Amino acid sequence: MRSWLGTLAVLVTFGVVLAGPAAADPGAPGTAWAPDHFGVLAGSADAPVQLEVFCDPQCSECAKFVAASGDDLGSHLVAGDVAVTYRWMTFLDARRGNDTSARVGNALMAASDPATSAATYQTFVSELYRRGGTPGLEDIAATARDAGLPAHVVDRIAAGQQVVDPTSMNAFNRVQLLAANPESPGTPTVYDAVTRTVVDTDDAGWLDRLTEGR
Repeated sequence: MRSWLGTLAVLVTFGVVLAGPAAADPGAPGTAWAPDHFGVLAGSADAPVQLEVFCDPQCSECAKFVAASGDDLGSHLVAGDVAVTYRWMTFLDARRGNDTSARVGNALMAASDPATSAATYQTFVSELYRRGGTPGLEDIAATARDAGLPAHVVDRIAAGQQVVDPTSMNAFNRVQLLAANPESPGTPTVYDAVTRTVVDTDDAGWLDRLTEGR
């Protein structure tokens, strides 16, 4: 798990409300921005298991987590018993001297749309981590297309439409991460918003156990 320390920033919430056509399957769990506009809710707000996942697009440990758990998350998102609020961070840009996390993070926020299902969003997340590297807009858009995102969402990503301020998003989500996991505020952190506990994702079968009895 990657960790970081730093002075918390005072920030003003920044966000743009995205609009688009209605989802092709109104019964399928979809995607929407979190009320604070700095996270993407994949799945239903009424799902019995509500997770918050803190990740940086360049985080290698996050890539391992998604490789191990992405398919299971996708299955539970389809079933409707789990919802995930992804909280994207960009702190690795400063460490690596690039803007990859900001670019990919913006695209991941832009992918939230009434026409993007929760399962398709999870596929997009998984494919971005699987392909890795420092993708440009064309690469990210190609990944979005291959993941099955709607054409107008792919076009939005390809155009580099700025839908969130990455610096503000990182600062806001840093505060949320510190509140959720003060002892080890690193990425990936998976937080159970119902029980208000950090989830041990190294424990095989962790997701199935969360859904039992809820």
